[in-house]
Amino acid sequence: MSGTDQALRRLAANRGFRLVKSRIRTPGRKDHGKYGLRDAQTDKEAFGFSRHRLTASAAEIEEHLRGLAELGWKASLRTRRRVAD
Repeated sequence: MSGTDQALRRLAANRGFRLVKSRIRTPGRKDHGKYGLRDAQTDKEAFGFSRHRLTASAAEIEEHLRGLAELGWKASLRTRRRVAD
């Protein structure tokens, strides 16, 4: 497992997801080198799936997970402002 895979797995776990990596090892076939995210509790497909195929690159997974973190951070700021008022 590469360092990128490990970093993505940690990032996904911190956000409540499980990283799924394609098992296809032949370049040029189907979803070779693709990833997806499943909900850690329900195991439902959450991001990077299309007709049970993986569709997201490592960069897309990272962008999605970091975007979720930013949304959570912004939401926490809105909540703090309401409490402070």
